[in-house]
Amino acid sequence: MDRPLHSLHARLDDFLTELATLHYRHGAGLSPTLPLADLYRSFPELSSQEAFAELGEGIARASARGEGVTVRRLSLLRERVAAEVEEALGARAAERVAAHEAQSQLAVDDRALSLSEALSQLPREPHRGRRGLLERAAGSFLWEARGLYGDRREAALRAAERLGFPDYLALQEAVTGIALAPLLEQAEATLKATEDAYRDLLGYVLKKVDPLLRPLPAGGAHRHDLQYALRAPWMAEHFRREDLGPALRHFLMDMGFDTPQQRYIRLDDEAREGKSPRPFVVALQVPRDVRLVVQPHGGLDALGALLHEYGHAQHLAHVDDGLPVELRRLSDPSVTEGVAALFDRLPADAGWLKRYLRLPTSPATDGARLAAFGALAVLRRHCAKLAYERSLSLRGPSEERAEEYAEGQRRALAVEPHAGFFLFDVDPQLYGARYLRGWALEARLQRHLTQRFNEDFWRNPAAGAWLRTLFARGGALDAEALAQELSAEPLSLPEAGARLVAVLNA
Repeated sequence: MDRPLHSLHARLDDFLTELATLHYRHGAGLSPTLPLADLYRSFPELSSQEAFAELGEGIARASARGEGVTVRRLSLLRERVAAEVEEALGARAAERVAAHEAQSQLAVDDRALSLSEALSQLPREPHRGRRGLLERAAGSFLWEARGLYGDRREAALRAAERLGFPDYLALQEAVTGIALAPLLEQAEATLKATEDAYRDLLGYVLKKVDPLLRPLPAGGAHRHDLQYALRAPWMAEHFRREDLGPALRHFLMDMGFDTPQQRYIRLDDEAREGKSPRPFVVALQVPRDVRLVVQPHGGLDALGALLHEYGHAQHLAHVDDGLPVELRRLSDPSVTEGVAALFDRLPADAGWLKRYLRLPTSPATDGARLAAFGALAVLRRHCAKLAYERSLSLRGPSEERAEEYAEGQRRALAVEPHAGFFLFDVDPQLYGARYLRGWALEARLQRHLTQRFNEDFWRNPAAGAWLRTLFARGGALDAEALAQELSAEPLSLPEAGARLVAVLNA
């Protein structure tokens, strides 16, 4: 490794630990502040344009020498430095957003709720009128604060300029190797191929929560109606909160995940004010300190979310501790999202629901179809978001983007969104592309496991051992390379949609 880059490699682990600690404490409701700017001042080399340039030169030299592992390590680090340049530029804006959200007081009925409380209650509120109040209160709050959220999005455009790229898309394509144009074409193809199956089941689930609800364009369903329907509240007795933990532990034992590495995963499932309404995983150390943060809830959606985050946690906890820091701490997020999706798609298998939640055949079949529908809704939502986020990256966070966001979501979900979410419902570093590629990879992982270990691979410890071997490799392969290794075929997003449609049509 070249000497000028030595301090960058040496300090990476400490930086990522401190960054993860800040995000863990803030997301878990343990700290209302998110002091990112101080962290970036303490680690200036991690967000340095000089470091970015040196890494590019190092990659060129290592490529010329045929040093593939070194190229991979430097490429992962270069991508991370580019992200941290953006994050450092947006640190003050992110701090202001965090403080504004922590101090939020949204008027709902005769109560004042924080934004976090409103978003947590919204998909679980059975009364449609109050769901509408929650959505409008949150959307209006976000719209009024659009300048704050826009400042953070502007940091992405400034990062591209600082690193010498004509625009943000060019920067992202250079550091990730992901060509966005073909992925956008695949996203559009996926939306078209899955529309009929999605709309058929959407009409069914909306009627289950309200006989008068209809999708757009003829009906007046809102996104909050879909969010509530995805919980499958009419099946609540089959997805009780107290049953989800034992089902998960039974599954992990069947797969042989009752390994010593489980002690590396610390579950934070305590109800706490200010805690993120969305579950998340953050690694303070890889593999030895992985935090899984969830709000305690029941429901079909809660089961999927819990499995998703456990997929992330298992992946991180089984990375080989002896790998170089870049391969241990950094990776292609599409691979990690593919693994998480492999876990959260399990309830789309009626056999899995029968075994681990002991459901009779009929509710297991219904539950599997609803789980596949929920996954398809998320897939379609992100297919539309990718086109929107591309536009946002090129044109900036002006108010004109709000209607563009809303129109894309209307088309994908056939429900009415609140345009106020247009700068809140955005993933940094075009992470939506990672989700889409991850779901394409999940289809390959699932096919490989089914062919090698049979359809019930999820109860086979040999399949678990194969997955742990994959996890141990850390960031050695990107999603495309892994897909080629598994199937000798490139990733295909429409394949992910077709897999879910097959469950809906079964």
